[in-house]
Amino acid sequence: CTNMPQGKVTEALDFCKKNGITNILALRGDPPAGQEWQASKDGFECARDLVKYIKTHHGDYFNIGVACYPEGHPNRIGADGKCDEENMKAEIAYLKEKIEAGATLAITQLFYDTDIYLKFVERCRAEGITVPIIPGMLPMVSYAGLQRMVSLCKTALPEELKASVESLKENEEGFKQMGIDYCTAQCRAILAAGIDHFHFYTLNQTHSTLEVLKGMGYYKSN
Repeated sequence: CTNMPQGKVTEALDFCKKNGITNILALRGDPPAGQEWQASKDGFECARDLVKYIKTHHGDYFNIGVACYPEGHPNRIGADGKCDEENMKAEIAYLKEKIEAGATLAITQLFYDTDIYLKFVERCRAEGITVPIIPGMLPMVSYAGLQRMVSLCKTALPEELKASVESLKENEEGFKQMGIDYCTAQCRAILAAGIDHFHFYTLNQTHSTLEVLKGMGYYKSN
């Protein structure tokens, strides 16, 4: 809902309903580079307000997804690269507010430390959040791309992964295969924990995602 007046949101929702679209991902969104975020005069302050608006005007027609952040929202992560306990509590409390407003699922920010995601799910369950918390998976494709995403999202890399990343940064194909293998291992660990839904951030790099799905036995090419 960044820079989106209420009228534009209403038009978009009406269009979706008219065309049989039932799944909506409700995000606040980020401001243009170099600008501070601010709501439109007749817009929404945050994703929670957008969820409330959708529920108020469309009832249960839409299945509403929202974002969540196992490592904390980038704005809550400190100079040490970590989200402290106070900020993590606030993160989970805000997620709960979005669920109580009407969201029916949450999709996570990308992550490369699977344990962080699984612990986040446990904490959410302990706080009474029962909707699916779908892991957002992004297979590493290139060294430059990984550095860019890690910087943008402030995503932590386990030490073993850091070593693999550095050892393959000059090997384009080797790096891409490592990314496929690592993401596949992440997905298998998540499946073993009883979570069987995934969201893949392809960023127009469908090959790696398809290879992960093949590795999991979910996709077979003709």
